[in-house]
Amino acid sequence: MMNDAHDLTIPTDRLRTLSSELRAQSPQWADRLEQATTEQDLRNLVCDLFNLSHALPSQRESSNETHTLSGRITRFINENLHRGLTLKVLANFLGYSEKYCSDLFYRIMGESFSGYMRRHRVDRAQSLLTTTAQTLAEVATAVGFSDQFAFSHFFKRATGRSPREIRSRQTGPRHRLTVHAMQKAL
Repeated sequence: MMNDAHDLTIPTDRLRTLSSELRAQSPQWADRLEQATTEQDLRNLVCDLFNLSHALPSQRESSNETHTLSGRITRFINENLHRGLTLKVLANFLGYSEKYCSDLFYRIMGESFSGYMRRHRVDRAQSLLTTTAQTLAEVATAVGFSDQFAFSHFFKRATGRSPREIRSRQTGPRHRLTVHAMQKAL
Protein backbone atom coordinates (compact mmCIF):
# COMPACT_ATOMS: atom_id res chain seq x y z
CA MET A 1 0.00 0.00 0.00
CA MET A 2 1.44 3.40 -1.02
CA ASN A 3 1.52 6.29 1.40
CA ASP A 4 -0.10 9.50 0.27
CA ALA A 5 2.07 12.59 0.70
CA HIS A 6 -0.37 14.01 3.24
CA ASP A 7 -0.19 10.82 5.35
CA LEU A 8 3.45 11.47 6.14
CA THR A 9 4.09 13.43 9.28
CA ILE A 10 7.05 15.66 9.87
CA PRO A 11 8.67 15.26 13.29
CA THR A 12 8.29 18.38 15.40
CA ASP A 13 12.05 18.79 15.83
CA ARG A 14 12.51 18.60 12.03
CA LEU A 15 9.83 21.26 11.54
CA ARG A 16 11.54 23.46 14.16
CA THR A 17 14.88 22.98 12.42
CA LEU A 18 13.38 23.87 9.05
CA SER A 19 11.70 26.90 10.57
CA SER A 20 14.93 28.10 12.18
CA GLU A 21 16.88 27.54 8.97
CA LEU A 22 14.22 29.38 7.03
CA ARG A 23 14.28 32.21 9.57
CA ALA A 24 18.05 32.48 9.12
CA GLN A 25 17.60 32.71 5.35
CA SER A 26 14.47 34.80 5.24
CA PRO A 27 12.52 35.86 8.35
CA GLN A 28 9.42 36.93 6.41
CA TRP A 29 9.03 33.40 4.98
CA ALA A 30 9.38 31.89 8.44
CA ASP A 31 6.68 34.28 9.67
CA ARG A 32 4.40 33.05 6.88
CA LEU A 33 5.13 29.45 7.88
CA GLU A 34 4.24 30.17 11.51
CA GLN A 35 1.01 31.87 10.44
CA ALA A 36 -0.18 28.96 8.31
CA THR A 37 -3.34 27.60 9.91
CA THR A 38 -4.71 25.29 7.25
CA GLU A 39 -3.31 22.56 5.06
CA GLN A 40 -4.01 24.81 2.05
CA ASP A 41 -2.02 27.70 3.61
CA LEU A 42 0.88 25.33 4.08
CA ARG A 43 0.62 24.00 0.51
CA ASN A 44 0.54 27.53 -0.89
CA LEU A 45 3.58 28.47 1.15
CA VAL A 46 5.46 25.37 0.03
CA CYS A 47 4.64 26.16 -3.60
CA ASP A 48 5.90 29.71 -3.09
CA LEU A 49 9.04 28.41 -1.43
CA PHE A 50 9.75 25.78 -4.05
CA ASN A 51 12.27 28.00 -5.78
CA LEU A 52 14.04 28.59 -2.45
CA SER A 53 14.46 24.89 -1.64
CA HIS A 54 18.18 25.04 -2.40
CA ALA A 55 18.60 27.39 0.57
CA LEU A 56 17.38 24.75 3.04
CA PRO A 57 19.67 21.92 4.02
CA SER A 58 18.60 18.31 3.78
CA GLN A 59 17.89 16.42 6.99
CA ARG A 60 21.42 14.96 6.90
CA GLU A 61 22.96 18.42 6.50
CA SER A 62 20.77 19.98 9.18
CA SER A 63 21.99 17.42 11.70
CA ASN A 64 25.41 19.00 11.38
CA GLU A 65 25.17 21.50 14.24
CA THR A 66 27.63 23.97 12.79
CA HIS A 67 25.20 24.78 9.97
CA THR A 68 22.11 25.32 12.09
CA LEU A 69 21.12 28.42 13.96
CA SER A 70 21.00 26.44 17.21
CA GLY A 71 24.54 25.25 16.48
CA ARG A 72 25.74 28.78 15.83
CA ILE A 73 24.14 29.98 19.07
CA THR A 74 25.58 27.09 21.10
CA ARG A 75 29.04 27.56 19.64
CA PHE A 76 28.93 31.33 20.25
CA ILE A 77 27.89 30.84 23.88
CA ASN A 78 30.53 28.16 24.48
CA GLU A 79 33.27 30.30 22.99
CA ASN A 80 32.22 33.48 24.81
CA LEU A 81 30.86 32.28 28.17
CA HIS A 82 33.80 33.86 29.97
CA ARG A 83 32.74 37.29 28.70
CA GLY A 84 29.53 37.43 30.74
CA LEU A 85 27.19 37.12 27.77
CA THR A 86 23.94 39.01 27.68
CA LEU A 87 20.94 38.73 25.41
CA LYS A 88 21.98 42.04 23.86
CA VAL A 89 25.39 40.62 22.89
CA LEU A 90 23.76 37.53 21.36
CA ALA A 91 21.20 39.68 19.50
CA ASN A 92 24.03 41.79 18.05
CA PHE A 93 25.89 38.65 16.98
CA LEU A 94 22.80 37.30 15.22
CA GLY A 95 21.76 40.69 13.84
CA TYR A 96 18.33 40.77 15.49
CA SER A 97 16.60 42.97 18.03
CA GLU A 98 16.71 41.80 21.66
CA LYS A 99 12.97 41.05 21.73
CA TYR A 100 13.09 39.06 18.51
CA CYS A 101 16.25 37.27 19.65
CA SER A 102 14.60 36.36 22.97
CA ASP A 103 11.58 34.84 21.21
CA LEU A 104 13.76 33.11 18.64
CA PHE A 105 16.07 31.71 21.32
CA TYR A 106 13.13 30.21 23.18
CA ARG A 107 11.70 28.64 20.00
CA ILE A 108 15.03 27.18 18.91
CA MET A 109 16.61 26.19 22.22
CA GLY A 110 13.42 25.28 24.11
CA GLU A 111 14.14 27.49 27.12
CA SER A 112 14.68 31.13 27.94
CA PHE A 113 18.06 32.73 27.37
CA SER A 114 18.53 33.40 31.09
CA GLY A 115 17.55 29.83 32.02
CA TYR A 116 19.90 28.40 29.41
CA MET A 117 22.78 30.62 30.56
CA ARG A 118 22.18 29.78 34.22
CA ARG A 119 22.19 26.03 33.47
CA HIS A 120 25.20 26.30 31.16
CA ARG A 121 27.22 28.33 33.69
CA VAL A 122 26.44 25.88 36.49
CA ASP A 123 27.34 22.86 34.33
CA ARG A 124 30.63 24.41 33.20
CA ALA A 125 31.48 25.55 36.73
CA GLN A 126 30.79 22.10 38.20
CA SER A 127 32.98 20.55 35.55
CA LEU A 128 35.82 22.97 36.23
CA LEU A 129 35.48 22.56 39.99
CA THR A 130 35.63 18.78 39.81
CA THR A 131 38.21 18.27 37.07
CA THR A 132 40.69 21.12 37.42
CA ALA A 133 42.76 22.80 40.11
CA GLN A 134 41.64 26.27 39.03
CA THR A 135 41.01 28.69 41.85
CA LEU A 136 37.46 29.86 42.54
CA ALA A 137 38.40 33.21 41.02
CA GLU A 138 39.56 31.47 37.83
CA VAL A 139 36.39 29.36 37.63
CA ALA A 140 34.31 32.49 38.22
CA THR A 141 36.08 34.26 35.35
CA ALA A 142 35.71 31.22 33.08
CA VAL A 143 31.92 31.29 33.46
CA GLY A 144 31.53 35.04 33.06
CA PHE A 145 31.67 36.52 36.56
CA SER A 146 33.87 39.45 37.48
CA ASP A 147 34.54 38.19 41.00
CA GLN A 148 34.40 34.95 42.94
CA PHE A 149 31.94 36.28 45.52
CA ALA A 150 29.22 37.00 42.95
CA PHE A 151 29.96 33.62 41.38
CA SER A 152 29.77 31.80 44.73
CA HIS A 153 26.44 33.46 45.53
CA PHE A 154 25.04 32.57 42.08
CA PHE A 155 26.33 28.99 42.28
CA LYS A 156 24.91 28.35 45.76
CA ARG A 157 21.49 29.74 44.77
CA ALA A 158 21.47 27.59 41.64
CA THR A 159 22.69 24.31 43.18
CA GLY A 160 22.11 24.58 46.93
CA ARG A 161 25.85 24.00 47.49
CA SER A 162 28.79 26.32 47.52
CA PRO A 163 31.59 25.89 45.01
CA ARG A 164 33.90 24.90 47.89
CA GLU A 165 31.50 22.13 48.91
CA ILE A 166 31.48 20.77 45.35
CA ARG A 167 35.25 20.83 45.24
CA SER A 168 35.64 19.30 48.72
CA ARG A 169 33.39 16.38 47.73
CA GLN A 170 36.20 15.27 45.47
CA THR A 171 38.40 12.88 47.36
CA GLY A 172 41.75 14.50 47.99
CA PRO A 173 44.06 11.85 46.47
CA ARG A 174 41.86 11.28 43.42
CA HIS A 175 41.65 15.02 42.78
CA ARG A 176 45.42 15.39 43.13
CA LEU A 177 45.96 12.52 40.71
CA THR A 178 43.70 14.21 38.16
CA VAL A 179 45.58 17.49 38.53
CA HIS A 180 48.92 15.68 38.41
CA ALA A 181 47.90 13.76 35.29
CA MET A 182 46.78 17.01 33.64
CA GLN A 183 50.06 18.72 34.51
CA LYS A 184 52.02 15.75 33.23
CA ALA A 185 50.07 15.86 29.94
CA LEU A 186 50.98 19.51 29.49
